[in-house]
Amino acid sequence: MSKLPLLEKNAYLSLVIKDNGLWAHLAYTDHNARREYILGDFTDLHPLRHRLDDDVFTQEFWYDYFDNLERVFNWDIVDRDRNSIFTFRQFKKEGDGVNGIRIQIDDNQEFFDKIFSSIRNFSKDISLRVVDDRYMQETLEELIDRGEYEDIMYVDMDLMDFSIFRIKKIYDKKEKVDRKVFSRAKISRKGDLTLVDSVRDSRFKAFLATDLNQKEMVNYWSNFVLNRVLSLEDPNILDILRSYSTIQNHSLFRDNKEKLEGFGVSGKESCLIISGYIPQVLGKSKTLLTLIDGLELEGSFDCTWDLDMRLLSYGKSYIHATNSVDVILTSKVMHPSFTKIVIPRHKFTTPNKVVFNGKIESLEQKEREILAISCKFNYINLPDQEKFVMSGVLKDGFKIPPERGLGIELVSSKDGKKYESLLIDVRPRPIIYGPDSYSNKSKLQNWL
Repeated sequence: MSKLPLLEKNAYLSLVIKDNGLWAHLAYTDHNARREYILGDFTDLHPLRHRLDDDVFTQEFWYDYFDNLERVFNWDIVDRDRNSIFTFRQFKKEGDGVNGIRIQIDDNQEFFDKIFSSIRNFSKDISLRVVDDRYMQETLEELIDRGEYEDIMYVDMDLMDFSIFRIKKIYDKKEKVDRKVFSRAKISRKGDLTLVDSVRDSRFKAFLATDLNQKEMVNYWSNFVLNRVLSLEDPNILDILRSYSTIQNHSLFRDNKEKLEGFGVSGKESCLIISGYIPQVLGKSKTLLTLIDGLELEGSFDCTWDLDMRLLSYGKSYIHATNSVDVILTSKVMHPSFTKIVIPRHKFTTPNKVVFNGKIESLEQKEREILAISCKFNYINLPDQEKFVMSGVLKDGFKIPPERGLGIELVSSKDGKKYESLLIDVRPRPIIYGPDSYSNKSKLQNWL
């Protein structure tokens, strides 16, 4: 396939099947008109999981899926004649056709072989890929070669599987070159029953902030596991999920400390990428809380969210840039927003004192002041503006490791790196939970 000219109009469809979910992304680019966007859709396959051993993924399933996708995107993607012959429409213009379609299937997906063969039998025009550890390693190695970051950690938080992939550059003094070091850490559970039984772990009581007995915990948790939802407001289940996530992350850190330590404190520009089902349910603030406490993170780093599997869908296209053979995408559609995370070292234990004073300046609004309070998990939403500059200084007695001074500065722009939030975690270290749920409830209320 010939390489795409930089300014050529183009549309491409990419699907990811992972964690019993089906994510679809249709990317459209017209760089000559500076027009670029990605349309997204999610289909939850969990209602089908008890039927996946039946012939669910038939040709008719894929016929119906792509027909529905056309209506969702308001885009002509497929043709089907009177004899039910199914073809993909060749790209003609915006809203009409695609230049190609790719489906990527996670190697841990239930009934992988059945799904893979059903797609292969459905259409030979679909490019099929397997998302496994090797694929993640290749993607992160190529991503770090872009040069923006020297340490990247990808965290995938699903109920059954917690996975962390990390790639970092280490200077080889002997060869006088940077070498890429890849590592992985994983925890997996087999079946819903083992996941339900995990709530009996004695460590839950150390992290839980709701006063539930063992029977109530099992009841709440089992109902959630068996009837997973993407939107959840029940405080008891949210608290159990937060506790479960913190335990899983801490287990990963404890068993793989040599692989995970040093992130954010090495002096390298670092980026945390968060993906998976759990962050969608917990929300960004509580997800970061579980990661920071579970992985014992500190220092300063960027964080971006891959909750719709956009990096898996188009990561390699983005990395290859003008050498891509499917679609050329820029960072503003691949990483729509970032969170700047700062976790300084300090011995400041006096609560409710201003320890950071900053300001936001832009052409759209008058100067705005922002503050961070001592002993708090300060999650600050930043303005949704075309461009702004944020700057501020931590009080004396704080240190951003390794040697970053006390200043915090960032520039946010629509066409560059857009920051949606700032997290300054100035809780006293080490973070201590317990000894009971009442104490944890009080601590979480104070922190958040």
